[in-house]
Amino acid sequence: MDDLGSSDGDSDCDNFEALSQTKDPCYRCEKRVYPVERVDIGVVFHRRCFRCRVCGIQLTLRSFHWDQENKPDVYCQAHITKLVGSIDKDCVGIKSALNAPKRGPNSNEQIRGSKYNPGWQYDANAMEFTHQRELAQRERKRTSLGTYKDYESTGIFEAQTELELKQKAEEDKLYEQFSHERQTLKKRLEEEFQKEQDKSAKEHLSSLTKSSPSKTKVKKLKEPDKTGEQYQQQRDERLKASLERLTSEERSRVAKMIQKHSEEMLLMIAEKLAANESSPETEETTPDTVVLSRPPPVAPPEFRRSALFKNPEEFSCIDDQVIEVAKQDYCSFTDLVKDLITSCQTDLEKVRSIFRWVTVKDLNKMEFEDSINPESPLGLLRGIKVGTESYHDLFKRLCSYAGIHCEVIQGYSKGAGYKPGMRIDNPKFKNSWTAVSIEGSWCFVNCNWGARHVKCPNSTDDDEMEGGLFYQCDEFYFITDPEDHIYQHFPNDPKWQLLECPITMTEFINLPIVKSPFFNYGLKFVNHYDCTQYTSNGIVIMQIKMPSLLGFGYTLEAKDTNVDQSKLEGRVLLRIVGHKAIFTIAPPKAGRFYFMIYAKDNWNSESLQSVCGFRIKCREKRDQIKSPFPKVPFFGPTPVMSQYGVFPQTHIDPLVVYSYDDVVFQFQLQSDVKLSPTYQYHGPFQSDITDYQRYIFIKYRDDKSVTYQVRCPQMGKYVFFIFGSKTTSNDDNAQLDCLFRYMIDCKHPAKDKRPLPRACHRWYYSTLLEPTIGDLETEKKVTFRVRNPVAIDVAMLVGDAWYHFKEVGDNMWEGAIYTGKQHCKAKLYAKLTKELTRFSPLAEFCIK
Repeated sequence: MDDLGSSDGDSDCDNFEALSQTKDPCYRCEKRVYPVERVDIGVVFHRRCFRCRVCGIQLTLRSFHWDQENKPDVYCQAHITKLVGSIDKDCVGIKSALNAPKRGPNSNEQIRGSKYNPGWQYDANAMEFTHQRELAQRERKRTSLGTYKDYESTGIFEAQTELELKQKAEEDKLYEQFSHERQTLKKRLEEEFQKEQDKSAKEHLSSLTKSSPSKTKVKKLKEPDKTGEQYQQQRDERLKASLERLTSEERSRVAKMIQKHSEEMLLMIAEKLAANESSPETEETTPDTVVLSRPPPVAPPEFRRSALFKNPEEFSCIDDQVIEVAKQDYCSFTDLVKDLITSCQTDLEKVRSIFRWVTVKDLNKMEFEDSINPESPLGLLRGIKVGTESYHDLFKRLCSYAGIHCEVIQGYSKGAGYKPGMRIDNPKFKNSWTAVSIEGSWCFVNCNWGARHVKCPNSTDDDEMEGGLFYQCDEFYFITDPEDHIYQHFPNDPKWQLLECPITMTEFINLPIVKSPFFNYGLKFVNHYDCTQYTSNGIVIMQIKMPSLLGFGYTLEAKDTNVDQSKLEGRVLLRIVGHKAIFTIAPPKAGRFYFMIYAKDNWNSESLQSVCGFRIKCREKRDQIKSPFPKVPFFGPTPVMSQYGVFPQTHIDPLVVYSYDDVVFQFQLQSDVKLSPTYQYHGPFQSDITDYQRYIFIKYRDDKSVTYQVRCPQMGKYVFFIFGSKTTSNDDNAQLDCLFRYMIDCKHPAKDKRPLPRACHRWYYSTLLEPTIGDLETEKKVTFRVRNPVAIDVAMLVGDAWYHFKEVGDNMWEGAIYTGKQHCKAKLYAKLTKELTRFSPLAEFCIK
């Protein structure tokens, strides 16, 4: 356990940091740049650092300017330093200026100045002001293809209804072709199988007749049935494969049709809006028509998600409206989108409304009839039923009706069944997602992965009909930043990574598995971690930052299925240190292992969400592997600790290394709380000690703090728990809550291995000066000295004999005790008030 590390990192982490300062440093922050966040313009930047040095606007490879002459750095167009030559008073320009006429009635006061307008004021159209005004208006920019009022005033809804009818007729014709092709395929395969079956049966019976004529009659009755069963199975398999190929072709044809219909719808909307804005005299359309009807070029977005909105709660009004809309059935996309965008003012709000409708509608649980009338409400979703249309195709359709450019992107995803380090060019990992154009930039949206339906606790199936089922969506998949999106999705076309510098397939596979809850919880890796982590001295250490205290879980599985799972228990140590979760993994043997991390924000919930995963390669031999850790979920503070007002003051890191000397733990208290420490030994050696509670002692306790003394009598690992309960409870058996867990790794046992005294609940404001051990020898005279500022009288009970102490000044009580010949308990008592004659127990010793 020498290399467990601490909250400040370990030796491997220090070497990593040293390396990060020398390999591929960012020009701006001088920290290491990794492929996912790399922008290379001759010098390397983090994407987050690739900003104008003056105004801080996010730059792209198209918009940056490099200033080599003055201070080498990147700038936006407005703040790039202009090259100015040196001049003197004799140059032609200066002479002309000196001889220029004085200000006249037609002079520009903004430049020359006047008594009402000082000459230092700038023109409102100056480049700097225009640039800053664009930055300020970015958040207020209206939708590019109109709002609900624009659609209503320009007659777009009526035109959409007319165009939708034409497109639906074309769609109906296509689905009729699909139905005819499927029936033809089934009929053809049935005929082929029947011919093959008859031919095979005749050949088989003929061979049986030639080989054994006497048994022909018996086998004639059995063989045809057997042959029929075989052919039935083969027929089903071939029919299934043929239908799958046909469905794949149908999906492609439907996708082309949706693409065509979407382009037609967007063009119609753009032309209608442009015609409304054209001048009645010239009857010329605005040049924006071409731009609005054509999607913007594929390029990294000009802004991050946080620039569009800070919190999904900003869309609460839209979300509530969408949920009400989802309860209704619609017979046309026009009517549906009309209700969805009623209160939307921007592209972002439109996309949000459509996204929430698709994620609210549980399309997988809808029951469709075998024959769906295209004019019925469910006719809108018939493509979902037959498998020729996906969530993304439906989302693309709805976006086109709302005037939003949307593209369905094909590629690979690290979805269900994918394990860290696996090759991903496998058909089962093929996937698709969408990107929408918002304010001229492409942004990722994934309705399929974003759909979540959550059942209320303690609700029954009947409750679902009465609202027992409520809807949530995974917010990560609504406007996902490219740097986060690339952890899960790899498009076939590199430009759809929307990264300044796209990564390769090898680099994508080498990224760890990072799931949406990782980003939803605001987690971050302390260092860059590749998918595969290699052990050093038998362990791997990984650290994750968290904005608030979360509950974590983990699994460690061997790639070799022959490894006994019980041998992997206790091979992971989780420590919570401030805002960091530190995982120490110590595999039991050389080989490959899969390590998955889970998290939850509700500590009372038993369900955990997967956040990230890695592959661990252990290179050391068996004799170099560390011994197992105590089988405890985690070490460090629990959420209820802050509720009790208890905070550690001396040991923030729950991993404590013990060597010879006792460890002192101090906690700050902000409320009246009853604390109960627990001490356990977890091996690996056998021990004759039966009560480890005698090796912890409360050195001091008052209303604001408590101090514990902990001793390790032998080598091994110990777990030190702090439990608490509110003192307002009169029940001494009230359930205690765990507040903090420490793991003490004893390298060298205590020099003095004798147990400590046992402090009682009334051990308040008391300090034991001597003796400092818990076991006293018989027939000895022992001097006791204890400081207690609130005691009126102090006494000790040894067997049946009372010994009263003498106050010697400075709140010090002293007494000489004869231990006697018998083994018994010696208890220290104090009288704390004058009104009561009862003595309260303070501490307990053993006479042996």
